[in-house]
Amino acid sequence: MSKSDKKKGELIEKGVKVVTSGNAPVKLNYLISDAGGQGDVYHVSFRGHDYAMKWYCKNADDVIGGLQYDTISKMCGEDKRPSEKFVWPLFLVTEENPCKGKQFGYLMELLPKNYYEMNDYLRMDGDASAVRFKSYNAMMVAGMNIAYGMQKLHLKGFSYKDLNPKNFALNPETGDALIIDNDNVSVDGGLCTVKGMKGYMAPEIPRSKYKKSPTRETDYYSLATILYRLFFVDHPMDGKLWEKAALCTDEVEEFLYSIKPVFHFDPKNDSNRPTEVYAPNAICRWRAMPQEIRMLFINAFTEGIDHPGKRSPEGVWINTIAKCRDKLIRLNAEREQFVNFDDVRSVPPRCLGIKIGGHRVALYPQKAIYQISVDGNHHQYGKIMAGITYNKQLDSLMIRNMTNTTWRGWSPKTKQLSDIPSGKEYPIFPGVMIEFQKENPRIVGEIFDARVKQ
Repeated sequence: MSKSDKKKGELIEKGVKVVTSGNAPVKLNYLISDAGGQGDVYHVSFRGHDYAMKWYCKNADDVIGGLQYDTISKMCGEDKRPSEKFVWPLFLVTEENPCKGKQFGYLMELLPKNYYEMNDYLRMDGDASAVRFKSYNAMMVAGMNIAYGMQKLHLKGFSYKDLNPKNFALNPETGDALIIDNDNVSVDGGLCTVKGMKGYMAPEIPRSKYKKSPTRETDYYSLATILYRLFFVDHPMDGKLWEKAALCTDEVEEFLYSIKPVFHFDPKNDSNRPTEVYAPNAICRWRAMPQEIRMLFINAFTEGIDHPGKRSPEGVWINTIAKCRDKLIRLNAEREQFVNFDDVRSVPPRCLGIKIGGHRVALYPQKAIYQISVDGNHHQYGKIMAGITYNKQLDSLMIRNMTNTTWRGWSPKTKQLSDIPSGKEYPIFPGVMIEFQKENPRIVGEIFDARVKQ
């Protein structure tokens, strides 16, 4: 978000004083964005700190003196924040006193630098204004961060109800993700002021003539759509059927996105295949992604369209994305590649793999092994346990212990076990065994040649 050219206080009536529920004054600095719809966002100061303030419009539906006031008043507070991934309402603010019928809003943290709204990523490949991730690894981290944030929200007994690209701010360098604009969050299955955004809400809501309220299961559908656009840029229902529509009306959008949606990679229905006009990015990116993530999206947008109970929860998305990340290697400063263990001809020289409990991780210089890949703990998807380097003198890949515990390595050459203390490296080649954990349970990884079919 950048500073607007509009003058201070332009959208807040002259003379209006903004105060917190404790009647403490809030200093208005400048307008950040004219958000339209529900309200606008200002840069403000309160108790010596700078915040963003969302200020609801007088004419916003279901806001003044209604459900939104009650929702925000119950949400406000650091202790209510589901996780650090949420830019959460911290303080309720009103015109003068905290009473219904007055204009109101809330204070939240300002976004850190180098974060961009997800819509900035959803531009055509080649668009100079588009934001792109530094790496596929960063993109996958962003996907896991989004899924994990939603999981924490659901574990608190809430549902988001209005997931769309405007709700996420992403760091293209690291893949860090923040969930913003959280004022539509409410108790799962409870009343809410919005039903969602076209193209992202679950089909059962428009099919019910908008009588059905959003739930955790509708969030699952919206999450799948968000993740698809994160990875493939294009919308999963964009394709040939749009070319047949004479006009892009609200009715057409509702029909193709909700009433009769067809996934453009549906293996049983090719009527809506992606085109160079409506889904060019998906055409380029789909084949490059590992089969695991493609199958999960196929399920989400075929079985998951009509059967809410078959939609994947967040933990499944985290585990699946993590498995794809395990196959990703960096060949050089400019190029990354997903290793296909089933097509050894595509595997580059010097590439090894490690098999841990039936799961395979590609090993290559600069590669990391994450805790989730070792013990399956999806809450630790970002914790690195090991790093892979190349030793020129030994002409060997090395595994570095990046934990606080001591591992053990077994070499088929020496037939001996050796300790691998924290911070130390150990040469790896086919047949080497790495004992990450001795007991409760014992976890062992076996090194194999990725260029030899297993």
